[in-house]
Amino acid sequence: MRDTFYLKKKKKKGLGSKLLFILIVLVCVYAVYHYTPFFVKNPIQVNVIYPNKYFSSDKSLDITIRDSKYPLKEVNIYAYAMNTKISLYDKIFENKDTYNFPLKFKLSQKLPEGPAKFVIEVIDYSHNNFSLGFKKKIEKQVTVYNHYPKVILLNDAANILEGGSAVVLFYANDKIGLKNVYLQVKYAQGKIAKFRCFNADKLTNHPYTYIAFFTYPFCAQKNWDTSIVSQNNAGNEIFVHVPVYYESFKNKKTDVNVDTHFIETKVYRILEQEHIDFNKQDPAKAFDLVINKVERQNNEQIAKIANSVHTDQILFKGAFLQLPSSAVMAYFGDYRTFYYNHKPLTDEYHMGVDFASISHAKVPAANSGIVVYTGRIGVYGNCILIDHGLGVFSLYGHLEDFLVKKGDFVQKGQIIAHTDTTGLAVGDHLHFGMLIDGYYVNPIEWLDGSWIRNNIERKIIDAKKRADMLKYYTQ
Repeated sequence: MRDTFYLKKKKKKGLGSKLLFILIVLVCVYAVYHYTPFFVKNPIQVNVIYPNKYFSSDKSLDITIRDSKYPLKEVNIYAYAMNTKISLYDKIFENKDTYNFPLKFKLSQKLPEGPAKFVIEVIDYSHNNFSLGFKKKIEKQVTVYNHYPKVILLNDAANILEGGSAVVLFYANDKIGLKNVYLQVKYAQGKIAKFRCFNADKLTNHPYTYIAFFTYPFCAQKNWDTSIVSQNNAGNEIFVHVPVYYESFKNKKTDVNVDTHFIETKVYRILEQEHIDFNKQDPAKAFDLVINKVERQNNEQIAKIANSVHTDQILFKGAFLQLPSSAVMAYFGDYRTFYYNHKPLTDEYHMGVDFASISHAKVPAANSGIVVYTGRIGVYGNCILIDHGLGVFSLYGHLEDFLVKKGDFVQKGQIIAHTDTTGLAVGDHLHFGMLIDGYYVNPIEWLDGSWIRNNIERKIIDAKKRADMLKYYTQ
């Protein structure tokens, strides 16, 4: 009996030891899993937006730090340059409530030019890594470069009429390469119009030269400011003022009466084609939708098509052609006020020239170029858009048909369509427009051979002469 009692006691003791062993194992597994960095993925993410390959001391570091599980504890950023460690940024998060930390700041001191290494160290408040928290270390090799691009204008001051066109040629270069070059026009209430700059090496016979066409959009405040903006691969950006003499445009004001038949046959049809809800019991509202919504969307579509094309050579030559044997029915910049039942509806600027000839007149390509669009576009009806190179486009609206297709190269004077009344046209005519990088410009200038010679061809010749002189200073 004593032996039986002893055996039972021994069994209980053995069972307790096993349970204790299992408990210890579970605690160890838990500790290893939660307090060591071997099994849990590091939740810290560091995204270095800037610097990239190059770094400028004048630019701000742009870094985003995120922890998907635990609050951030500490961020340290430093750099190694010229065998010296330079502390750039230190922060300790004491509140334990920060998981996302976008960081953008300028250095308090300039780094010496040449090779450098940025180091970003981040620690969070997790119990992992033996209660020291997860740690993330990012190293980024860069070249410090603090210089700015060189930009030299190759033309004298440009002359421009409000809504008209102008061109400028210039030299721009940097030994680490350019990231971005464009021309900007600041105008009313801080608005900025940007125009692409195209390679002009073949025009000037000199490398690193550019050409840009631009316009001064219509605005109430006549305070335009034009600059060449050049940015190198380190992000250093320089603004070079372009001198421009401008003349305000004196537009013609016209009243246009709209009748019920026009609204029912034209306005309603366009709204239906554009799938826009409207009330036929409110013709005034329907007309307003076409002018202030559909036409705006149409112009945005045309600008998008134009800006998607990059042809860095001049395809046109000499003056652009007017519709043969035609009369001008409406000019660019005409300020139209529309009336219905003797009540004003809305108003707008006419951004093209309307040419009228015989019905279904043959429409020639105004100049040589590449067809980039054929199809229906809202108020313009059937239309064609031709790329003439360097951001210059011509638009043909209210057409009957298409005798060319997208991708065709057309010669100056080649018949591309016939006139008609498609879109928002009162009678058979051609709506002819000119655009620079999606901005409408006055077509009358482009029909003038003298204007082409004085404002484009001569500018290119003068720029070539100055570029020849540059060779002695830029080699």
